[in-house]
Amino acid sequence: MQKILTLMLTSVIVSLDSFVAGFSISLNKRQNAVLPATVALVTFVMCVITTFVGYALQGILNDYVNVFSAVILVLLAVTNLLKQEDTAVNMQQLTLYECVTMGIAVGLDASVANLSLAVDGYGIVAPVVFAVTHYFTVLLGQKLAGKIAMQHTNVLSAVVLFVLAVTKFI
Repeated sequence: MQKILTLMLTSVIVSLDSFVAGFSISLNKRQNAVLPATVALVTFVMCVITTFVGYALQGILNDYVNVFSAVILVLLAVTNLLKQEDTAVNMQQLTLYECVTMGIAVGLDASVANLSLAVDGYGIVAPVVFAVTHYFTVLLGQKLAGKIAMQHTNVLSAVVLFVLAVTKFI
């Protein structure tokens, strides 16, 4: 049960920037059906790569899995705290290149978190969960643009990542 909860919470946390990206882009009424799918695909590919890297490191880091996972989560939390929030994206027409670039930008957190989970033995399920979560958070961000104002999601993300890191030590 703890593994499922960790996977779901991590997935939601690392998807917050996807929500903000979809929300920000759509503030200019530039909703694009390709964006959520592209972000999900790029996130999935990046996470699959880190899954293989995690499996390769699993034997090396076997005795230190929880510490390694916690360190990655803490670094991710610190990065989120220091990240500048971009709430004023101004694009006329969103191209596939911009969708892929956005996918890399928001999928990077997921792939780093996935590395931590892969070392802990989560397997291919984590990349699928991360991709699906990113798809729906971008889509939700697009749908809610103009209806609610989100601020300081990087701080919320960092706090939850710190909590997840602490649970690795317990």
